[in-house]
Amino acid sequence: MHKKDYLYFWQSILCNLLTHTIIMMKKYLASVTVFCCCLAISAQTIPYKDSTLSFHERAKDLVSRMTLEEKINQVGHSTMAISRLGVKGYNYWNEGLHGVARSGAATSFPSSKAMSSTWDMSLIKKCAEATANEARWYNRHKNKGLVYWCPTINMSRDPRWGRDEENYGEDPYLTGRIAVEYIKGMQGDDPKYYKTVATAKHFAANNYEGGRHDSSSDMDERDLREYYLPAFEMAVKEGNVRSIMSAYNALNGIPCCANHELLIDILRTEWGFDGFITSDCGAIDDIFQKHRYAATGAEASAVAMVNGEDLNCGNTFQDHCREAIEKGYMTEAQLDTALVRVFEARFSLGEFDSNHPYVNCGEGMLECSEHRALALQASHEAIVLLKNEANCLPLHASDIQKIAVIGPYSNTIQLGGYTGEPTYKKTLLQAVADVMNFTITSDGTIQAENYDEATKGRVDNPGIGFIESGAVFQYDNVDFGEGKTKFSFSYAGCYGNRQMTVRIDNAKTGTLLYQGTLPATANNWTTFVTVVADLPEEAQTIIGTHTVYLSFSKLPEASDNNRYIVNVDWFRVYNEDDVSSTALGSRVMCAQGSSVSGSTDQKLLDEAVSMAKEADVVLLALGTDLNVSDESRDRNSLSLPVVQQKLLESIYAVNPNVVLILSTCSSMDISWADRNVPAIIEAWYDGQEQGQAICDVVFGSYNPGGKLTSTWYASMSNLPSNLKQYGIRKNKYTYMYHDRKPLYPFGHGLSYTSFAYSDLALDRRSLNPGEEIKVTANITNTGLRDGAEVVQLYVHCQSEIERPIKQLVGFVRVELKAGETKQVAIPLKHEQLAYYNDKTFTFDVETGDVDIYLAASSADVRLQDKISVLGSTVKTTYKSSSNGMSFLLHHKPTANKVYNLSGVCVGDTDSFNTLSRGLYIVDGNKCIIKDK
Repeated sequence: MHKKDYLYFWQSILCNLLTHTIIMMKKYLASVTVFCCCLAISAQTIPYKDSTLSFHERAKDLVSRMTLEEKINQVGHSTMAISRLGVKGYNYWNEGLHGVARSGAATSFPSSKAMSSTWDMSLIKKCAEATANEARWYNRHKNKGLVYWCPTINMSRDPRWGRDEENYGEDPYLTGRIAVEYIKGMQGDDPKYYKTVATAKHFAANNYEGGRHDSSSDMDERDLREYYLPAFEMAVKEGNVRSIMSAYNALNGIPCCANHELLIDILRTEWGFDGFITSDCGAIDDIFQKHRYAATGAEASAVAMVNGEDLNCGNTFQDHCREAIEKGYMTEAQLDTALVRVFEARFSLGEFDSNHPYVNCGEGMLECSEHRALALQASHEAIVLLKNEANCLPLHASDIQKIAVIGPYSNTIQLGGYTGEPTYKKTLLQAVADVMNFTITSDGTIQAENYDEATKGRVDNPGIGFIESGAVFQYDNVDFGEGKTKFSFSYAGCYGNRQMTVRIDNAKTGTLLYQGTLPATANNWTTFVTVVADLPEEAQTIIGTHTVYLSFSKLPEASDNNRYIVNVDWFRVYNEDDVSSTALGSRVMCAQGSSVSGSTDQKLLDEAVSMAKEADVVLLALGTDLNVSDESRDRNSLSLPVVQQKLLESIYAVNPNVVLILSTCSSMDISWADRNVPAIIEAWYDGQEQGQAICDVVFGSYNPGGKLTSTWYASMSNLPSNLKQYGIRKNKYTYMYHDRKPLYPFGHGLSYTSFAYSDLALDRRSLNPGEEIKVTANITNTGLRDGAEVVQLYVHCQSEIERPIKQLVGFVRVELKAGETKQVAIPLKHEQLAYYNDKTFTFDVETGDVDIYLAASSADVRLQDKISVLGSTVKTTYKSSSNGMSFLLHHKPTANKVYNLSGVCVGDTDSFNTLSRGLYIVDGNKCIIKDK
């Protein structure tokens, strides 16, 4: 075994060795046991099939009927069927971050960061409900599982984090509120069954991609308890989330997926979580291969399962649990405990029943008009107007003779990571052309996901995403006009030695348009490349409309065993001399201007500058993509990619009438644009309707009301040089502790109207334990347009210890017609004023004064008051509970070793009294060293 000691891991071995002989006997008697069970049940109802029993009882009975081999197979994310028990093969790996993802056609809602900018809890829940309905459609028609690994509720500690688009912002209270609504929407409101099982991830303090498999997120206990954990606690206690995903990283040196304190002491014992815990993909391997916390796969499997993991994304449990049991590292009973939790979830989804309320759920809901309308509403509400100098916006089409839509996102949209493939999308150019009554003739581009028929795309989900060998996609009525000479397409893929064949009218014998090998692309699935080829001579004479078939295969010499081939974005048949309808001289002009990143293409830049000179106004659509920031890829800069900054400055130099439209993963440093450009819009990765939504904001048919949920720092110098610095207080992270002026503050967002705040009132002046204060005020729309305002309630606790400069404790989004006044009411609970006391391990409210701020942003306070508060302990933790704990002070234990709460040996008993204040384990008892 590895030299390190694992508290709960090795404690369990003493008991495991005593039962080892019995376990080995079970191995040989398994078949006899199954046979006897079959005789015994005869005509009576089998318990696991009895819907009157609890899901726990049914799961326990089902697991008891499995052989050891069957059990071990069921604790990986991809499992085999057990036909004799009626258990289907199952894949737990499903994603639904902003719509059903990676499965083919599905409604794509705005990314999480965009969605959070709506501050609209009912809307977020509706989008989650729509996603769950489409998940049910995929379950019925494609046999896709119903456990979904979403939402991501890690904190936006540092905007350089590669996955910052996936979270809900930098504030723990706001993140928790959104998480609760999203989880409720995903899981449904039936009192017994769940529509889907949501999985809150990644637990915990996962905010760094570079080295995430072997790095440790180190912080003090106050930061952990006050910042990194609250959203998860709310997800468990208020959202009733049924699954939690542990993170790749270690927490203060202990891998999260083997962390007893995190997964058992806090999650289960303290918070009462009773669902199942899954590892991130490959994370159990990381325990021994990257973190070096265990020596072998068997040790890693045991230390993970003994310390709380129930399911492994990957195959480490499946490969090594037998060895772990045979060597006495864990018991079959511990395997049973994990598996019962997993199957409880499947029973709760109605998989084994025919009369649950979601039997017909999702029928007709896939990409339905209702979901598209919801996606448009979310896209509208997510947009944040950052700057609008001299009321530059909205524009009026009647005042514009020529408009130029320029930039890498002028005629394409960015859906972001973990997305579905909607069959309907609208770009900014297309929407602007409609407003300007300008017709854009199609250039022949066909979005690959808009196929008419398909064979397999994946084993469990046919679709154009993650195409498998042997897949064929059929496209009807492709127009070849009077003949075409060129064929081009865009693809991305992890692996080389793949082949795509394109034919017309017959997938096997039709006229060949293209056949070629597809090399692996850089950065795997997230980098798309364009391939251009000449059509064969016999294909150049084809005219009219035809059916086109795209076929995919893995070449025999391919060295890997992966069944996936590629992703395809679009394809096109055309002539090299085809004239674009958006060329210079049209009323609506369009130019790409630059790529998202990379080097400057002078031809593209010159074309864009020429168009800008001719235009009355330029809509400059810039941003980031998954090559700039993504899973496994942190940003090293908050600025626009250099190639886009050059395009911005070049366009502005010839035409200062620029509206800058950003589609970005998260906050940026756009200081130059803020100083120069008159109007700036942040549209994020705003879902399939983003082109229409942006256009509606630009031309005023929708009044923006989105607010930022992360600070836009004025400079990279305002952030620590090392992205791995997790200390929120020490590093002055977020609006709560940042003491410099930001570029745009948390909560910022402009409107085409104005709002007045008045008549602040508190229903009491003092706040005692268990009480709440109702904060009310009148909000008036003082402008000429209808609009929405997000009213934000902040507090500052006057204290001798460091407390946040401001702390969000409530908010409300209010819709107001021009001239209308509404009263808003926001409750403030006594317990919301607590801080984590690292001396007593409790959450305490201090006696003293608390400042109350009603604000339009964290930097725009409109009304304020003060209350007096009576202090008390409002919440205990497992550390502060005396249940089962021995208190030792100046007492020498009799045991030989002393362990910390994560199972690591910290010394022997001779040095016990030299250890720092805190909790330890001696002789299996929790012991505390108090201040001496």
